[in-house]
Amino acid sequence: MITILLIPVVTAIICYLLKGHRLTGYVSMAGSLLLALASIPVIRDAFSSGISEAGLLYMDGLSAYIMSLVIFLGIASAIYSIHYIDHELHVGLIDKDGIRRYYGLFHLFVFTMLLVTVSNNLALMWIAIEATTIVSAVLIGLGYTKRPMAIEAAWKYIILCTVGITFALLGTFITYYASISVRGTEGILNWTELRKVAPGLNPSTMKLAFIFVLVGYGTKAGLAPLHNWLPDAHSEAPSPISALLSGILLNTAFYGIMRFLSIVEPSTGSLFTGNLLILFGLISTGISSVFILVQENYKRLLAYSSIEHMGIISLGTGIGGPFALYGALLHILNHSIAKPLMFFASGMIQAHYGSTRIDRVKGVLSRLPFLGTLTFLGALSLAGSPPFNIFISEFTIFKAGADKGLWPVVGAFLVFVVVVFYGILSGFSRILFGNSETETQGLRIEGSGAVLQRFVMFVMAAVVLILGIWIPDFIDSAIWSGVRSILGEGVR
Repeated sequence: MITILLIPVVTAIICYLLKGHRLTGYVSMAGSLLLALASIPVIRDAFSSGISEAGLLYMDGLSAYIMSLVIFLGIASAIYSIHYIDHELHVGLIDKDGIRRYYGLFHLFVFTMLLVTVSNNLALMWIAIEATTIVSAVLIGLGYTKRPMAIEAAWKYIILCTVGITFALLGTFITYYASISVRGTEGILNWTELRKVAPGLNPSTMKLAFIFVLVGYGTKAGLAPLHNWLPDAHSEAPSPISALLSGILLNTAFYGIMRFLSIVEPSTGSLFTGNLLILFGLISTGISSVFILVQENYKRLLAYSSIEHMGIISLGTGIGGPFALYGALLHILNHSIAKPLMFFASGMIQAHYGSTRIDRVKGVLSRLPFLGTLTFLGALSLAGSPPFNIFISEFTIFKAGADKGLWPVVGAFLVFVVVVFYGILSGFSRILFGNSETETQGLRIEGSGAVLQRFVMFVMAAVVLILGIWIPDFIDSAIWSGVRSILGEGVR
């Protein structure tokens, strides 16, 4: 685990010290690939049996599952960044010093998310989640002299998430206090030890702790009504960073909530935590569905879609039980593939048309067939259309709720996803079809960076299609391993 944490730090230092912008991009890609190779045996062992180092670090199936997504999206975004940053330099949105900062911070961002997944100590996990805010905020505001709205979005992101996550710190303190009554001497902060004594923790105290944790980490995860920072930050960030923010950062914050479930529920019962998660899930899907309908900026539309999908994950987690949790973890995977694909596509559309306004972009499918096709597939997936991947996980959660007789919840969920289905397809159909009076700016498409950019988008679109019709055995096993980590052994 230490090696996995060191590789992105070393890569960040090397990228910052290098001078040539193209060389820096390829070194960044090589560092991401090396991280993936080094992580394979560790992730494999974590799926089969937990790994612990010095008490502070621990990995189990849930850790390995989220870490796998961090590493995969790190590779995809690093590859996409090569040509993206080259174009940003070409049009004057970033300078060569800014490129060094970009790649250095990029890998520090990956490091902070990896640290979240391997933290056994709840205080260390809180520090890691707060560190993701600081590093990613600088990435959002990168090149702010040419993008004044980006720096405003970055400050809003820092202030709201820092205030929000303070509640999670209070929840951590309260959990420590609750553990003192069990130990009789000093409290416990390691998750593995807390899980052993969880049934003996005071129920009222743990209810209060969970409320603080849910509000705190829920703010960072983009759950409504604590979501105000997200549309600005995700729409103003460079597209590869938007992909990481939406595709995996939100999930690392929600990972913190999932970790607390196995500590809180043995004391309070699942009804208390489940009802709170269902409430936040329905509010998130409901509010986002309304805003998706009225968006005139396609990157903000994607940002509100992220709020909706985090609401769905919260809903599945709140419904509880093996199959609902399976659906929630599957939805984390599906959203982590489809949403970065769409942010990658939106970055290319913005480069071609010079705008993120829907009314200024038309005819992408006819003018740019490859890009238009991938955008069309990604939009169908995000909208929850069968036979795409997100439909499968949404249906799994829907069925789990119906099996438990939660018909008001299922009915509201169905109404919201239908509204979102219309809103997303309506917005992107205006972009994809029709005749545009705006001339494209002629994004340079030559070079290996452009080829790699298109290749990674093609691979992600292929995964979106494959997961809609078939879930490979290794993914199925990984998800069930995550479910067992939340509920305990003996599941399936």
